[in-house]
Amino acid sequence: MEFLKEHRSQELVKEVLRISCDGNVIAVYHPNEGRGFLLDDRPPAPPEGICTYNFDNLPEKYWKKYQYAAKFVQLVRTKTPKVTFYTRYAKCMLMENSPPADVEVCFYDGTKIHKTAGITRVIEKSGKSFTLKGESEAGLKKEIQAYMDHANEGHRTCLALESAILEEEKWSGSAPFFPIIVGRKPGNTESPQAATPPLLDKTNYSKEVVALDRNKAASSTPVQTPNCAPVVSCEKPMLLTNTVEKTCSSVHQTECSPNSAQLVKSVFVKNVGWASQLTSGAVWVQFNDGSQLVAQAGVSSITYTSPDGQTSRYGEDDKLPEYIKEKLHCLSSILVMFTNPAGPH
Repeated sequence: MEFLKEHRSQELVKEVLRISCDGNVIAVYHPNEGRGFLLDDRPPAPPEGICTYNFDNLPEKYWKKYQYAAKFVQLVRTKTPKVTFYTRYAKCMLMENSPPADVEVCFYDGTKIHKTAGITRVIEKSGKSFTLKGESEAGLKKEIQAYMDHANEGHRTCLALESAILEEEKWSGSAPFFPIIVGRKPGNTESPQAATPPLLDKTNYSKEVVALDRNKAASSTPVQTPNCAPVVSCEKPMLLTNTVEKTCSSVHQTECSPNSAQLVKSVFVKNVGWASQLTSGAVWVQFNDGSQLVAQAGVSSITYTSPDGQTSRYGEDDKLPEYIKEKLHCLSSILVMFTNPAGPH
């Protein structure tokens, strides 16, 4: 940060604060021995004998200036996409300022929805705008509700992508994976339409799918993580209402056995089991061997339930057992299935 002072109608850089990426090291210097330096595209070079402080021992006179820098960085993060996801109707961007991160959904027809800190701002393609507070969407026109539904779905997908990539990034130990871009803008764009009640027909749900016995599917093949090909995909989890629930502690009951009301989309993954996207953005995988895994969106948290019902939770600093790492290998492929707007595979 450069602090300016006007002298003879010219702006001079009188003081410079250089702050490290993690915010813990602050260097302070006064260019040209305090006489100032003409404002330029680049900050003046630091002199010898520069004053360097840690965050904990920063003199009080610099506190307010440090806060200016923090606010500026936070503002930049609210405008910097971390996850960009192209859907059939819109470009969804999850920003860097998490948690909770801002979300901006730019529809190809000009409509825009921006969600930040419990406030949702909607700009219609006509230019008319309005603001919603909290999660309330009551009273919206059907046309606008269709946009909101799609924006919420895009938001959940971005959170799920972030969660999955964070896990991969954590265990790879290589360069940072973010920012990421998933998909691309379609050649022929269109606007979302108000939803109509779905009909069960031969096109979307065959009788064989509805009658699928998940217990037979579970016993037919062992878990083999390298082969991750979906055979069934449905927008609403109609087939998961009779899920076999494992015994869990009361603390983790919701995490290890989500109910059907929490499910957004489910796919059956060959040689793995059932994978579901939850309303929170988390991914829930029910493996063929009877174990379950929940990867929470936006945080490095994993809840694992063994086939005998024992539940364990692992945080960001916990070391994962090898058998859980193996089960995580298919997570990226599962997220790609959720991001595919097409119907059944």
